[in-house]
Amino acid sequence: MRFTHNFVAPLLVCCLIGLLFTLPASAFIEREYTTREVLDACTNIVFGKVKSVDRARLRGVVTVEEDVKGKSGLKEIKMNLATGHYKRGTSPEKLAKLLKPGMPIIVFYREHYGIDSMCFVDNTWFQMRAYRGGYNSTWWTFTHIDPMMSRTFDGKTKAFQKIVRDMLAGKMWVAAPKNAAKVLVLTGNSTYPTWSQTPVYTNAATYEYQALRSVKEGSKRPLVYELTKEQTLPHLEKADILWIGYEEISSYGRYLLSDETEAKIKTFVKNGGIVVVAGQDSSAENPCGTGWLQGGKLKGVESPPAQNFSVTKTGKSLFSTPNKIVSGKIFVDDAWVDWDRGDEVFATTEDKKELVIGARRYGKGLYIITSLRNDSQYTSEINKALIENIMYYAVSQLK
Repeated sequence: MRFTHNFVAPLLVCCLIGLLFTLPASAFIEREYTTREVLDACTNIVFGKVKSVDRARLRGVVTVEEDVKGKSGLKEIKMNLATGHYKRGTSPEKLAKLLKPGMPIIVFYREHYGIDSMCFVDNTWFQMRAYRGGYNSTWWTFTHIDPMMSRTFDGKTKAFQKIVRDMLAGKMWVAAPKNAAKVLVLTGNSTYPTWSQTPVYTNAATYEYQALRSVKEGSKRPLVYELTKEQTLPHLEKADILWIGYEEISSYGRYLLSDETEAKIKTFVKNGGIVVVAGQDSSAENPCGTGWLQGGKLKGVESPPAQNFSVTKTGKSLFSTPNKIVSGKIFVDDAWVDWDRGDEVFATTEDKKELVIGARRYGKGLYIITSLRNDSQYTSEINKALIENIMYYAVSQLK
């Protein structure tokens, strides 16, 4: 059984049918999706069993046994397999042979102008659609088997049903390896979401998050990710690393963290957690607040976008392991000034007046403070190599 928490996220060229985008039903998945994204995108999830399969007429019927998310009102799902596409090893006949009476099945779907669904039966994902009407009596039309979704989950249906239940119950990092470093990512709250470029129909999956979760390990430990849009940071105490995404502290000069969240972050670091702060967004009138940071001075300021930087002696390792990062090959924006003498400075702007990346130790943990500009698909992709280095360093600092 393989269950994907973190994975490679190439440039988006396609979609998950209707659940995450509004694109043609014949579309195949091009990037990898987490189970959390699929769950967030659904209006409904039902568990059922295959009641019957007519291989000659290419039809099947599913008995709906349980509404796991939402109230479907469905008693059965009638599947017209004959409508499917013949390409990339998928065909109506192939699905008809795979389906057997009594097999458990999961149907993830989103209801809007009709129903767009992604279904799972033992090691196989396939897509179906239904139009408005009585969905119990309407024949849902099969489009294709999607082999690329096996990157999200590849295993038996009953095992996947347990994972789905656990995740819907609020459990985080389900099925994570024992030695994995658990990363909670706060993302998706930009004041102007067009800047953060949320690319899918989920609660918070930004391009920055896609770049981040492409980092699969650090210091020989696997990394597992969970994202949240909740600024109360649920389950933070169970994480090893907190990544505070681009514009999550301050966006267009508006400070976004509450006193309670600031205190929670400080306690997390004091107890040994690592907090990575991605770029903030100050205005001239409202420098970014630092109530989340323990002790000393630091101020976030408005500054022009830049790509050039100077690495300090302390920062040579961070900018060379595992990737060599050279000046001019990253994107930074509003930076930090007035840092303490005790802070570790890894890189500054070329005039040495603004902090590009630095760190402050507190208690058993560490703050890693950056000025990364992860505001689009392009900048996040360019910054991905440095993001990997930062995560590598963060994991190496865990006690």
